[in-house]
Amino acid sequence: MSPPVLSIGHLAARRDILNLLMKAKFKMIMALAGALAVCRFPSLAAQQTNSGPVRVGVYDSRAVAYAWFGTTNHQHRLDEQIQAARAARAKGDTEQSKKLALMLKEQQAEIHRQVFSTAPATDALAAIRERIPGIEKQAGVTVLISKWDEQALKPYPAVQQVDVTGDLVREFKPTEKQLKVIADLQKKKPLSLEKCNELIRKGAI
Repeated sequence: MSPPVLSIGHLAARRDILNLLMKAKFKMIMALAGALAVCRFPSLAAQQTNSGPVRVGVYDSRAVAYAWFGTTNHQHRLDEQIQAARAARAKGDTEQSKKLALMLKEQQAEIHRQVFSTAPATDALAAIRERIPGIEKQAGVTVLISKWDEQALKPYPAVQQVDVTGDLVREFKPTEKQLKVIADLQKKKPLSLEKCNELIRKGAI
């Protein structure tokens, strides 16, 4: 089955791309995963303390990005953008319609990079920035680093790493269905950014 045409009309009809991410082809796409790429959220600066070695909170950026994308607030904002694009087209404002269509297309490509690959979950973490210190305190960590950021994790052996993916995901209150998708997602290796961009250009995701 050929991939759907990801136009404004398609987005409006589907309301969001969550259904796209949940399609059966999800596992097939994830199976194409290649080399790991870098993804790091600039939380607190990691440093050794007098009380002992730093404990690092590691997380799967794909799971966090997916959980954020499915929130009511984000979906509402996406709906507003879709409606604005449709309104511009209905008024015959071709320039504005094209501008909004391009914006939606770029946003969709970016969420694909974050969910299928290792692009930083910047927007997701920014949405809960004020709650991150509490999450770090609860987990007993002083810095958050994506599990795909091998370079940043080099100074910290496994015994100093605490997986906080679940803690971050829960902040977005995902549904049971979304949690299942996240669980399936984490069983697969991420696509390299290069491979992900190639699939985006081909319209395969």
